[in-house]
Amino acid sequence: MNVVEPGPGICACIRPDEGANAALLCAAQGAAVVDTTSSAGDMSGLLDAVGVSAGDVRLVINTHHHSDHTWGNQLFDCPILAHRLCRDAMVASLEDAWRLDRIRASIAERGKSDPRWAEEMQRKIEGLQIRLPTEVFEQRRDIVLGDLRIELEHVGGHTPGSSVVWLPQSKVLLSGDLLFVGRYPFIGDADIPVLISALRRVLEFEAEAIVPGHGPMCDESAVHDMLGYLQGTWERTVDHIAEGHSADEAAADGGYPRYGEGAAERYHEANIRAVYAQLVSGDACRL
Repeated sequence: MNVVEPGPGICACIRPDEGANAALLCAAQGAAVVDTTSSAGDMSGLLDAVGVSAGDVRLVINTHHHSDHTWGNQLFDCPILAHRLCRDAMVASLEDAWRLDRIRASIAERGKSDPRWAEEMQRKIEGLQIRLPTEVFEQRRDIVLGDLRIELEHVGGHTPGSSVVWLPQSKVLLSGDLLFVGRYPFIGDADIPVLISALRRVLEFEAEAIVPGHGPMCDESAVHDMLGYLQGTWERTVDHIAEGHSADEAAADGGYPRYGEGAAERYHEANIRAVYAQLVSGDACRL
């Protein structure tokens, strides 16, 4: 993990090997945490690295519901804030994919091809108690923590409940998983046209530094790169469907855009199939 300070009181915890990024926003009155990794153990180690205790944290913010951003919530006794749809998705997951038997089955299935990952995940879910957001917002929420201003905005896209965190005094944006840098994105829960609109909204902030959901700190050039990848994948899939091609035929096309130097390569084909499924569902709108 690398700890980067893109502005006063901002500690971005960049975790290229461990998983999703997180951030601590520190003021004299206490700290806020943005996303809590995939376990209380991981989150505790992150706090230790920056010299903050769980008791110092006055607020937790979840940018969206995925487990690698929320399963560390249990470490904190303070309020947890998220968009209403984020909380709704967590509630639904607790009744389905986040049931302990389902979690163990999912780990076992992926463990067939990635045993080291499975061993690590088995360790992480020991003692897991998923804590839901205690407060929700709709479109916007502005927060003052000491002399630090924090602005939350719901944008959707990566998931229906995805939000960004804007720190106007330092012009730093925490994008959550709207943005993946240096590796293929996961778009299995995404509405691609909404995600593209959300990334265009990110550009409107004119941020001087961006903390992505995964990957190193970046600037607006990374947003343009991901926009190009998504738009190119969408448009090429539109052409395949117009030609009457199946999802298998589309996925076999070597002419699709590549992304992130091939890291998380398994998502290259998965993302083509996700876009194909969204287009043929009839629910997709034009870009």
